[in-house]
Amino acid sequence: MASTSTSTSGAKKSTTVRAPWHIRTVFAAAEHVAPGPAAKFLCEMWFRLPAGPDKRLRGAAPAGASVFELDSLGTTLWGYDWGDGPLVYLVHGWGGSTGDFKFIAANLVASGYRVVAFDAPSHGNSGPGPWGDRHANGLHLVEAMSAVHQKFGDPHAVVGHSMGCLSAVHGLLMNGVDVDAVRLAMLAPFIGGKEGFRDTIGAIVPVGPRIMDRLAPLGEAKAGVKLDDFSLRGLEVGAPALVVHDRRDRPNPFRHGEAIAAAWPNAELMATEGLGHRKILVSPAVSSAVTQFVKGH
Repeated sequence: MASTSTSTSGAKKSTTVRAPWHIRTVFAAAEHVAPGPAAKFLCEMWFRLPAGPDKRLRGAAPAGASVFELDSLGTTLWGYDWGDGPLVYLVHGWGGSTGDFKFIAANLVASGYRVVAFDAPSHGNSGPGPWGDRHANGLHLVEAMSAVHQKFGDPHAVVGHSMGCLSAVHGLLMNGVDVDAVRLAMLAPFIGGKEGFRDTIGAIVPVGPRIMDRLAPLGEAKAGVKLDDFSLRGLEVGAPALVVHDRRDRPNPFRHGEAIAAAWPNAELMATEGLGHRKILVSPAVSSAVTQFVKGH
């Protein structure tokens, strides 16, 4: 594993919403007096998307791109196919959309690659998933990746952001793809598992062990998957990988990306400073690094 670092002066911190102090105080107290009700509330909120259809993040197909629609999980996935050359999938995270990759997509197409970007169910321009417009789970994102792969085939590379890193890898594995033959650019990766869920929820409200011990089985029952089975931890990934993570990323702590880069034998860690969780997507330095990585440089 190699490591590089870049910084952005004057950049604001992550825009991830942290609950007001009085709400955090309530959850800190609930750890001792009402862990069960607190866990039930957090389980409902965890699967709730950050915005409904009128306010969700959306992207537009770039000029010259072909728009496509696919059936998945009883709804319509929206995406675009742009450029010519080796295929690169762009996979957004929780609450994200194809628009997250506006600049990265343009750089890749200008460099001779074909990009396919898509919105998961209940995200972006896609239709409502099995749980409606405002709720989803990680497996819905995995199924979307699987459906897109079935149409377009094995990629040369994947660029994922946050939960998109996790859903892309699991979606390819579900379809029997040799992931070690795919170049993986992982931006602010959500590692999944109990650790990932605890830390991401903990960025909003404090979650102690008594709440988490009750929350984990509730979430597993609702989603139909063991949390530790929905994880990047424990996967043997020998693919060339570029892990880009900001030291100030609040929902997905930097140590998670650092651990993945250390565990994967052919991974390189690019640490940024001051970009937080989402500004990493629009950084010229990150976009350039991703393009050079996809090229094999």
